[in-house]
Amino acid sequence: MTKSTFGNLFGTTLILSLSSIAMAEEPTISSFDDEFDFIDEGAQNAAQRSDEVTGASDSFDIYDDDDDDFGDFQLSAPIAEADTSIPRLPYPVAGRDPLDGNYAPEIVFTDRDSVVVELPVLITRSPADFSGDFWLNAELLVNGEKAGESRQWFGEASLAQSGPTIAFVMMLAPVNEAVGEVVIQVSRQAGEEA
Repeated sequence: MTKSTFGNLFGTTLILSLSSIAMAEEPTISSFDDEFDFIDEGAQNAAQRSDEVTGASDSFDIYDDDDDDFGDFQLSAPIAEADTSIPRLPYPVAGRDPLDGNYAPEIVFTDRDSVVVELPVLITRSPADFSGDFWLNAELLVNGEKAGESRQWFGEASLAQSGPTIAFVMMLAPVNEAVGEVVIQVSRQAGEEA
């Protein structure tokens, strides 16, 4: 399978000033006691499980049984009729070209030492605009260093059938200083679905 990069590469810069965001004081160890009880419980479960493993086993991985598959999960939601009480997407598409940096990123959540940044990306104004399957690749740079990346697949089945298709790149950016720069670079990559 050969993949080639083409199309526009655009970056969006968001200058963060976290001094305006209320940041909690550093928590003490005692405030984490209840929050991290699952670690102790996991260690106890692992110890119990290792006691059950026979001495003839040469495997050091206590979670390699066929029924313990942690890599796969499914989330399903019913497809319902349109609810008129749900707000519509607030992103105008008239006169805008797909994959052309049309919308600004936003900080949607904050925590002690991180922010979650969301960038809407116009994929198509309508299904007629679609020119072929591709991956939407996004890289997250925090103060010039790569901090994350994501990929989203777009094919004909991915498109809204009666309006625009907008992708939402959402990533957590670790921030260790009061002010910093977060850059999201987005590109289009042709290729087959993996």
